[in-house]
Amino acid sequence: MIQKRWALCASVWTLLLVGQIAQGGTEETDAPLRVDLPTALVLALQGNPDIQAKRHTLGLAKGRVQQSELLFQENPRVSIEADYRNRRFRAPTGRSTADAAVVLLQEVEIAGQPGHRRRAATSHLSYTEWLIADAERLLRLEVMHAFYELMAIQDSIHAQRDMLETRRALLQAGRERYAQEDISVLELDTLRLDTDEARTRLLAGEQERVHAEKRLRLLLGLGVERPLVAVGDLLKISRLDALPDPLPSQAELIACALEHRPDYHAARFKVETREAELRLARANRTPNISLGPMYKLDNEDQVVGGALTVPLPLFNRNTHAITAATAEVEMARQELESRTLTVRHEVAAAYAHLELARQHRAAYGTDYFDALTQTGDFTRRAYEADEMSILELSGALERLTQSRSRAVDTALTVLQAQAALAAQLAFHCLDTTHE
Repeated sequence: MIQKRWALCASVWTLLLVGQIAQGGTEETDAPLRVDLPTALVLALQGNPDIQAKRHTLGLAKGRVQQSELLFQENPRVSIEADYRNRRFRAPTGRSTADAAVVLLQEVEIAGQPGHRRRAATSHLSYTEWLIADAERLLRLEVMHAFYELMAIQDSIHAQRDMLETRRALLQAGRERYAQEDISVLELDTLRLDTDEARTRLLAGEQERVHAEKRLRLLLGLGVERPLVAVGDLLKISRLDALPDPLPSQAELIACALEHRPDYHAARFKVETREAELRLARANRTPNISLGPMYKLDNEDQVVGGALTVPLPLFNRNTHAITAATAEVEMARQELESRTLTVRHEVAAAYAHLELARQHRAAYGTDYFDALTQTGDFTRRAYEADEMSILELSGALERLTQSRSRAVDTALTVLQAQAALAAQLAFHCLDTTHE
């Protein structure tokens, strides 16, 4: 009986080895695009279509700065007047004459509008730059989450393939033992159902991989020509926790976030922009004058002089623009307060999430997967020593697989929690070099 069990175990491990070799050959044939996390982040920042579109808004802000730096906001105007005097019926000569006048006018701002306009344009440029930086921050977080998720799914698929091969080997062994009337038909059917369930799980894992790969491809701006593989060991990365333990206090992290968060700085520069626009609107209550040289031909006299035009602000005092600008300032200030509160809550939530994830992972210890491997060896030895039935072996392997899956999920949760906290701090304030 023991020799028979040794033969069955040998067939199981042979099938597993053949499956791994076949898997490696398929990967070489498909020539997948293997990307690690640093490379994925670079590809995303360079090729993501959404981030590229946001960067083009910088050109609009730069154009506004260029416009504000012009010496005059309005082009000069030329006025030409001509008239003809008919003196045919007047004594003594009755000679007719023609008169003409040419006036060149340039509008000049006299209430400090150029300075306010330049400050508004400069602040708007800084606001746009911080918005782009914030989009890059959020993109990095999305890429990290998608990358870690794909790594976890790849690890799960690898484990599910091994389990399916093991189930197939156990089913084959069960068929041989059933033919020898060593197990019942119920036990054989149970092994068959376990194999079908393992096959279904693998199919579900492959479907999850397709969705996760699609999400990461979109974030990286890649096509669909080659399979995409996230390179790295999820379990190894989760053990290399470079974050300080214990973490700095929430107050310290919130202060650091307010110092580095791009969205907070964008909200602050938006307030500065709106305040400069309000000052510009108030300065526009003073009408701009227009002045310039004048040349006039009056009968036989040539007249050279100057012209000055002063609008009379009797009806339009720019009240509508001032009212709108005042409302914009108040809205921007409220948005800054809201952003400050949001930063505080996001940092606090990410902080708590990471602490809980660390506690959950600590329950597994540092040698949990080694313990699972050791338990698997003990289980096989017990089966080989005829200390457990084939169904007990199948059930034990299932429990080991589920335990490993839960541990992988915990490692994924820790990595994503670390990425979330790092993103809330604008990837400052903590040591995240392992990312």
